[in-house]
Amino acid sequence: MTGCVSFTAQRVPLSLESPKKCQVFLTALDQEVEKAGVRDAASYPVPGFPYLRTNRFLSRLKDSIHSEQGREQWSRWMRMLDLESRRKEISNLPDALVSSLSSKQGTLSNRAQCYEQAESCSETLFQHDKTRPDFYETLLTLVDVPDEYSLAMRIFGLYPLVAIPVAIATDISRKKIRSWYDTSPENLPVDGRLRAFIPAESASLGDNEVQAIMDASRENSQGVPMPDQNPGKRLVRHFAPVFIQDVAASYDQIGRIVWRGDCPDVDQTRPTVYYYFSNAFLKGKPVLQINYVIWYSERAGKRAPSIERGHLDGLTLRVSLDERGKSFMVDIVNDCGCYHLFAPEKERVAQIVSKPLTFDPFVPQWLPDVSQAQRLGVRLNSGWHQVQRLVAAKDFPEPIPYELVPYDILEVLPREGGQTESIFNAKGIAKCSKRIERFIFFSMGIPKIGSMRQRGHHAIELIGRAQFDDPDLFDESFIFK
Repeated sequence: MTGCVSFTAQRVPLSLESPKKCQVFLTALDQEVEKAGVRDAASYPVPGFPYLRTNRFLSRLKDSIHSEQGREQWSRWMRMLDLESRRKEISNLPDALVSSLSSKQGTLSNRAQCYEQAESCSETLFQHDKTRPDFYETLLTLVDVPDEYSLAMRIFGLYPLVAIPVAIATDISRKKIRSWYDTSPENLPVDGRLRAFIPAESASLGDNEVQAIMDASRENSQGVPMPDQNPGKRLVRHFAPVFIQDVAASYDQIGRIVWRGDCPDVDQTRPTVYYYFSNAFLKGKPVLQINYVIWYSERAGKRAPSIERGHLDGLTLRVSLDERGKSFMVDIVNDCGCYHLFAPEKERVAQIVSKPLTFDPFVPQWLPDVSQAQRLGVRLNSGWHQVQRLVAAKDFPEPIPYELVPYDILEVLPREGGQTESIFNAKGIAKCSKRIERFIFFSMGIPKIGSMRQRGHHAIELIGRAQFDDPDLFDESFIFK
């Protein structure tokens, strides 16, 4: 019965009924987006408010808002999130559906005008609704983000029974990975040769410069660090890591995502790292995170388990910064959501939180101390592309420069002819990245398990429930000093 609760329609009071013209337009736009299957899954619609979308951080932030100014800022952030998604969806709509929408509305003729109408209607509806006395009270009950786990799949897959052998396999895998960290770096196996992918545009900022950017980024009513574009890019360059890859075959070359037919593929001649910002909480206070995402053409080779091999592979490295702009945590996950690990600053952690009936946070090593003249290095093995060590170093083997590109491009990736398309489907799954794991581990309740996933859709535990973008992930996993 509880599994059906999420399918129950949530009713919005009649007092929030909105201006009809804009309501009709956004409804028609949503229908065309659904018909085309181009919904942007990076954010989540708020039921009854077609001009708002949320994410896990904004959903959690509602518990910390206690002022009228804070509530308005919070709702405006959700408006911005919706407009960002609508811009992508309008760009990705097939030409025929854009024409169909234009003929229905009578005044639209192209994508730019369609977006302008969406932007105008968003403001109109927001200004109308927020005058209602129960606007925020109603909104607070509806802003929520579901996790990536299916209760129905766990019930029909006999999760309590199947979880036992899965837990054993997970424990074996963790012990194998931990053994790499007990080995000196020079004794780690190398199947090909080590190549270091380094940022082509690096920036070395002083502590005062970083602090100034962080202070400016928090100039909002909630003190949430959200850097503007240019200062933000400086932070991205400053903290950009070096990926030390064991290159034994072409599938070990990181590159730029391109279209090859109906599938996304990797152009290995153009090393690229995609980045985006996110937010979380440290001891209850909002902090800034920089996410660096790399892609490989496939997971393959003798080291990768056979059930995990397949087209496309990727990795997300996340650097979390405190209020001074100092890195206190690096955590890494494969883009399927698997093999998540933490590397916190040792001096900050008083205790790793033990979690009953599931695995404790996986901390194979502490965060290395990276000096001003050094960069964080990530050692990766061949084929399986697993992290074997985090190091602080200045000199790297056979450096290859990579370009830093905003992650958003993956969600509006141009095709030949100018049309754009997201590499992810409307459920947040990367196209053409299926694995046979989905038939073996479906009882864990993660749909399309093993496939590469869009930001906001990384379930990181087979036993229990945990999300990579859970803003309370650090506070729930560690007791900080």
